[in-house]
Amino acid sequence: MEPTFTGIKNIGYLKTSFDHAAMSIIKDTDKGWQRISRMPGSDLGLEESYLLNVQLTDDFNGKHYTEFTNALKKARLPFSEFKNPVNKNFLNFFISREFYKENGRPFKDTEFIVNGKDLKLEDKNLSFFSYIAKLIRGIAQKPSKEFIVNNDYLDSEYLSKGLCFGDDLYAIFGKDYYDEVRAIHNPQTVKEGAKEIDNIINTEMMEYFNK
Repeated sequence: MEPTFTGIKNIGYLKTSFDHAAMSIIKDTDKGWQRISRMPGSDLGLEESYLLNVQLTDDFNGKHYTEFTNALKKARLPFSEFKNPVNKNFLNFFISREFYKENGRPFKDTEFIVNGKDLKLEDKNLSFFSYIAKLIRGIAQKPSKEFIVNNDYLDSEYLSKGLCFGDDLYAIFGKDYYDEVRAIHNPQTVKEGAKEIDNIINTEMMEYFNK
């Protein structure tokens, strides 16, 4: 069963990027930075992370949460390991990418994390990756007017402590908290972010199949 998209709510997207090459110019007087950047054969490059957090519901609009648990069962992934630790109805999907060089050769490391648990791109997990890709593609195509963000969600720990595991957004953003989290949940921002994530998943899967 392919996931349906009407009724999915409280969708947030966050992207971070850190360019080591650019920062090395700024930090050229830092002894610690010099030691790391001069390690034999290593050339630090770009780090990127992409985060999409979405609440899945079972209601008259569709059985979104059930579809998620069924996708785990189909891939034989234990729900106990992939259950969201903050709220079982949330799906937190995180991608970490590192671009670097070793001995002049370019390399790329990509990690996928679902609800805080590593998800390896391998044969036995392909059906679940397909589910995730379809879900995210549906979010990218979802009309902006159908995006719902509940006010009680913005005030909850499900957001402040459940968006970025291990971080408290109240403490990070302070007085700017509401402006920042509303920007993270802006429909256009989410849709564009979902497209980026969809492209990454497609690229990684094509590279996997062509190995």
